[in-house]
Amino acid sequence: MRTIGRITKTHGFDGAVVVKSRRAITGDPEQGEPVFVITEGIPVPFFTREAFLPAPDTMIISFDDYLTAESVAHLRGCEMLSEGAGESGNDLMALEGFTLTDTNTGLSGIIDDLIQNPGQVIAVAVIEGRRVYIPLHPDLIVSVDRRHKTITMTLPEGLVSLND
Repeated sequence: MRTIGRITKTHGFDGAVVVKSRRAITGDPEQGEPVFVITEGIPVPFFTREAFLPAPDTMIISFDDYLTAESVAHLRGCEMLSEGAGESGNDLMALEGFTLTDTNTGLSGIIDDLIQNPGQVIAVAVIEGRRVYIPLHPDLIVSVDRRHKTITMTLPEGLVSLND
C-alpha cells in the first residue's frame, strides 16, 4: 500500500473530505475503488463515490454510504492509503533521472531535479545544455514509461525557449 496523504477536514455538506499530501498526488481513485483510512491503527476500506484533484497536493474525496459532513468528521487527522506497488509507483516526484521528450519540437533532455511548489510540481530538465523548468501538469503529459524511464509531453510553443 502507498500513502496518499492525511485527511485534514470535511468538505461541503455531502460527506466529502480534503486529503493533503507533502508530495503531488497522482491518479485519483475511480468510483467504487477502495482506499484505506487508518483508524485506531487499522486500515479500514472506504469505497470511493467521487474523487478529484483541485491541486497537485490536494484530493477531495467522498465515500459510498457517507453522505453528510458529520458522518466523516471522525476521520479528520487520519492517514489515507491506496493499494499499489509502492510510493514511487504513481508519484511525480519519482521522475528524477527520466528522459523527457516534447512531441511538438522533438527536443529531449534528462530530468535532473523536481521542485514541489504549492499547486504544482516543476521538472528541471537539461535540454541542449540548458536547465529548463517544465510544469508537470496532467494536461501536458502524454505518457510515462517507468520501465524505460521516459516521459513524453506536449509542451506549449515557446516554453522550452522561455529563458532565452
